Amino acid sequence: MFNRTECGLHHPGNIVPCCKECNKRERLKDKSYCNWEQHLIKVCESRGEFGEINVRRQKILNNFKKHKYPELNVNEKHAIRVIANSLYENIKTESEKSLNLYKQLDEAFVK
Repeated sequence: MFNRTECGLHHPGNIVPCCKECNKRERLKDKSYCNWEQHLIKVCESRGEFGEINVRRQKILNNFKKHKYPELNVNEKHAIRVIANSLYENIKTESEKSLNLYKQLDEAFVK
């Protein structure tokens, strides 16, 4: 799973239809996020659906294979995080510039 906390971005391949409980990522004791397999186990256990873990795990793995999800190493994930953070900062800066321009136009023409 890609997410902004771990990799600095929201990834379209991380979108699945699921209930709010399943979408809320579980955390480990050290407050870091569980990986998807740990999360699946925690959700199934909390629902008493122990027999569903392997079936659901296999469905997810099949989906990864079907959509050719990349297997990224730590350095590749870090590179994605760096690029994504830079993009978020650029978007923030451009949004602030646009807002300031709008305020200046508002003052010049409206007031």
